[in-house]
Amino acid sequence: MTREEYSKLIKELAPENAIYIMRCATITSGFERAESYRASGKNELADSLEKESIERVKKFNKLTPATVKVGDGVTINLWSDRHAATVIKVTAKTVTVRRDKATLNPDFKPEFILGGFAAHCTNQSEQSYTYEPDEKGEVRTFHWSDKFQRYGQPGNLTLSKGRHEFYDYNF
Repeated sequence: MTREEYSKLIKELAPENAIYIMRCATITSGFERAESYRASGKNELADSLEKESIERVKKFNKLTPATVKVGDGVTINLWSDRHAATVIKVTAKTVTVRRDKATLNPDFKPEFILGGFAAHCTNQSEQSYTYEPDEKGEVRTFHWSDKFQRYGQPGNLTLSKGRHEFYDYNF
């Protein structure tokens, strides 16, 4: 499949995010490697890579300027902790969010293994939260990075789709 062919396919499968998918090296390199394999007669391998790349296009679920809107639930990714928030303002290159009130399920009880200088929480992935808007929640603005294809930059706070509060007990 040539670049022109997979570009057309991406536009058909995900028109709103096609420009961002075409900038995703993981996806485009899959199509390019498939074309290379096909040219060298390795059609079965090429078919497999094309199928995998098409599945990645279908599952592309990143927060982008084309899909973000006011009222969306998002996650502020710190380093290992994450905070739930709601989009309150969108411009061409920025998203402003307000942190939500996240309440940990009272049935969750962290389980620790003691040892060394600290303890290790063995069940922290089982945390679950309920969310509600917080008019007094912290407000932050995130800028779209063309280079990194996301809101925020590595080493700083970033945004992702959906509300996913998480506290890292092991940090």
